Amino acid sequence: MKAAPKLSVLAALGIVFGAAMAGEITDSGVFSTGTVNTSAGFLSTARQNVGVAEQNGKIRNTAVIVNGAVNTSTGFLSTANQSIARATQNGQISQTAIVAQGVNNTAAGFLSNANQEVGFAKDDGKVQGSFVGATGVSNVAGGFLASAHQQIGGAQGSGKLTNSTVLATGQVNTAAGFLSTADQSVGVAK
Repeated sequence: MKAAPKLSVLAALGIVFGAAMAGEITDSGVFSTGTVNTSAGFLSTARQNVGVAEQNGKIRNTAVIVNGAVNTSTGFLSTANQSIARATQNGQISQTAIVAQGVNNTAAGFLSNANQEVGFAKDDGKVQGSFVGATGVSNVAGGFLASAHQQIGGAQGSGKLTNSTVLATGQVNTAAGFLSTADQSVGVAK
């Protein structure tokens, strides 16, 4: 008899905790101009997130407009992660306008890694009825075994890109150094 109330309390707490973990941006405006994030030194990591929803993340009926954001990490094993309007873990972006202008992400050093995502849904991701515009966006990694990964307007992990427009002009993705790797994806579903 006493086990039933305890179970119901635990179930209620589980539901509340699960709901609190889900990231959601709805019916909102996210505007950022001139945001700068820097990390320097051995094993440094710079993470810049603007308009990001994680853990069953959803971005709906929202405008995310970013101008001149800069994210930099320098040093041995440095990592720079820049995410603008990204939804992860069953991520969904719907009925949303995303505009990124003059956005720069850089990682420099031995084994450096630069990752840039603009208007991207991951892990069973879906982008529906949305606009993703990226102008003058750059992602750079430099150094021995450096890697640069740039993804603009798309979805991955059984991803779906439907009824959406992706407009990318003047985007640059560069990896420089011995055995470096660069990959760029624009308007993709993978």
